[in-house]
Order: sequence, then C-alpha cells, then structure tokens
Amino acid sequence: MNNKRKNRLWQSPFVLSIFLSVFYGVGLIGHFLPSTRPLMLTVTPYFLFSFALIPLVPVVRERRHGVYLWALSTLVITFFLEALGTHTGLIFGSYSYGSTLGLKLFQVPMDIALNWLIVIMAVLSLTASIHSSFLAALLVGAGAVLFDFVMEPVAIALDYWTWQAVTIPLQNYLAWFGIAFTAALVFRLVRLRVDTRIPPLYVAVQFVFFLVLRLFLVPYI
Repeated sequence: MNNKRKNRLWQSPFVLSIFLSVFYGVGLIGHFLPSTRPLMLTVTPYFLFSFALIPLVPVVRERRHGVYLWALSTLVITFFLEALGTHTGLIFGSYSYGSTLGLKLFQVPMDIALNWLIVIMAVLSLTASIHSSFLAALLVGAGAVLFDFVMEPVAIALDYWTWQAVTIPLQNYLAWFGIAFTAALVFRLVRLRVDTRIPPLYVAVQFVFFLVLRLFLVPYI
C-alpha cells in the first residue's frame, strides 16, 4: 500500500470512527472500573491533547491561511477568557480547575483552548450548508452549549473543575453561547471554509463519551 493510499485510509471517516470509538470505549470502561479510574484520570490530559490533534491535522493539510489565522485567534482569545474567568469570575462565574487536566498556565489547563477550537469548528462544519451566517452562528452557539451541558457534571465529578456555587451558573452557559457564536460569526462573515468532516466526527465521539459517563457514572460517584 503506497503512502498516498495510506493517508486516504487514515483520513476516512469510517476508519477514524472505529479508531476513536475503540479508544474512547476503552476509556469508558476504565472510568467505570474503580481499580482503573485513577489511571484514566492520570492519562486524561495526555490523551486529550494527543487525540485533539486528529481533527486538526486534516484542517492544517487544507492549507487555508485564513483558517489558520482564525484558529490561532480563537485559541488565544478563548485561553485569555478562561484565564480572566478563573481569576475574576466575570466570564463564566466563579470556578477553578482541578488537577485532572494537567499542566496549567495562569491557572488554566493547556488543553482547554484546544477543545474550545475543536468544538466550534465541529459545529461550523455541520452548519456549512446554511446560507445565513447569523443563523449558522446561532446554531454553533447552541451546539457548544449543548456540549458543555452534557460535559459539566462529568467534569465536576472527575475534578476537571469545580464551581463555588452549588449549581452551575446560567452565566456559564451564556458565556459558552456568546463565545462560540462570536467565533462562528467571524468565521462565516469572512467566508472561511473547512472541507474535512473529521472535527464533527471527533466531537460526536467525545459527546457520546461524556453523555454515557453523565448518565451511568456520575450519579454513583
């Protein structure tokens, strides 16, 4: 098998869906077993960072410099907002990151902005056929909120982060919506495009992972 064919095979949504499902499935089992859960939490930051590169590689290979600039800006801005939020509580509410997500800069795990970028890019890809930039951005904001809504109880239970309030503040979801909406609207207004379908595939697997943990693990921790 030549290198070009190998590359096509690796970028196949079907092959990647199996690959991601297997690894995230192993992660699910590891989280459910008390004996292996500490190991799963230890490898979480390395797993998230390395696997986050999977949906970004085909985006980089498309060689669209406008997308590069937008992605870099989104990474920097979301990281800055997270740092501002953890220090002041002004953006999302009063919260702090735990030890599970690993190395931090300004009290923010290094993986966080990367996950913001991939979630936004994934929903943007799903809304590419919608002609209205405003409507597409609204859907991206709503999709990002849905992802966070499912993830929040899992993140709290596994010490990704904790809230000072007893319940997750509405401010958090409004911030998620506003940030994702703005990033998506800029993307659409400057007529950027990403052709690969790998980001939504990756986020879909992550979504199922967090949904299963929320439904069947979090109530028993």
